[in-house]
Amino acid sequence: MAIPNYYVPLLRWRAGEYRALKRLSDACRQRTVPLIEVLPPDYDFALRQPKKHIDEQLKPFAKQIEDHWPGRPALVDGVQIDPPTRMSDGRHPLIFIFDEARAKGLNLVPVTALNRDASYQQSIQGIIAADRRGVGLRCGLEEALDPDFDANVRALLAQLGCPANAVDILLDLGNPKFDPQDPLIAIITSVLASGGIFASARSVTMLATSFPDSLTSLQYGLDVLPRREWLLYKALMAALPDPVRRPGFGDYAVAAVEFPKGDMRFMRGSPNVRYAVDDAWLVAKAKRQKSNNNHAYPGLCGALVASGRFAGSAFSEGSKYIDGCRLGTEKMGNPTTWKWVATNHHITKVVADLARLSGT
Repeated sequence: MAIPNYYVPLLRWRAGEYRALKRLSDACRQRTVPLIEVLPPDYDFALRQPKKHIDEQLKPFAKQIEDHWPGRPALVDGVQIDPPTRMSDGRHPLIFIFDEARAKGLNLVPVTALNRDASYQQSIQGIIAADRRGVGLRCGLEEALDPDFDANVRALLAQLGCPANAVDILLDLGNPKFDPQDPLIAIITSVLASGGIFASARSVTMLATSFPDSLTSLQYGLDVLPRREWLLYKALMAALPDPVRRPGFGDYAVAAVEFPKGDMRFMRGSPNVRYAVDDAWLVAKAKRQKSNNNHAYPGLCGALVASGRFAGSAFSEGSKYIDGCRLGTEKMGNPTTWKWVATNHHITKVVADLARLSGT
């Protein structure tokens, strides 16, 4: 069976992430379907309350999609928003998001999971009925191994009024134990070969990441981290017997599974630039200073360019910015700058990797 040639990066929706999407080439856009996690307002630890009301947080979302990802499909997951949260008019946040998106003609698909609360599932049901675009179903590996998984999914789909052939399965491994790899491949294969929803779904995508929660263990200067989720995916594609459906590939881009939720006043990390290369990331890292941390970035970019693994400034907009920062023709930026730079290049690199793997 053919290897699917599309990429699903999981993106926590902030400025760095949507700016990365906007700067993708048209060819790259055509093969990318982001899985967007909508975020709640940041928390003000000094005042012990959210910095914004949920209305203020979500009102720009549809416009941001329209401006940065126009006309392209995306999966939208509300998992990060606290279940009791409601808009000031009483609507569920997902209902608000999709009402606004519908008014703008956006191509969004809602995402749910078996464990979401009743109000969430009711919101999904209404969105499916209104938009007729189906649903994304996110599940973990242990969940998919449950003998009752298929029956539970069928029951949920009946409740949602969604046929199986309008479901996008998102098999999210998180950050699994990658070693030893062969037993993990065997387990994933058994899930994919189980038939049922994995055979009848509109699409099946495997997501995983090996990006660490913290960079504190990395040396200053240039370090290398294997992209173990990509190595796993390549090995899985080589190992799957012909009758078994090949899943698409997804990852967490240049982010870890755990989403940082602590007090950002005390969580300022070291300046770093993350750069995807064949089977790995290069991470250029400098010591954190009390002030002017961004002064480290030209040197970090210079180390990446001189590494022998730099793809060239024409490869992606992220690469172009890195080379420009090294040369002094681009600003030294801030954490949001370096998030879009790293994410934009990463998406471009993975799309190219998938094209090479699938022979398209």
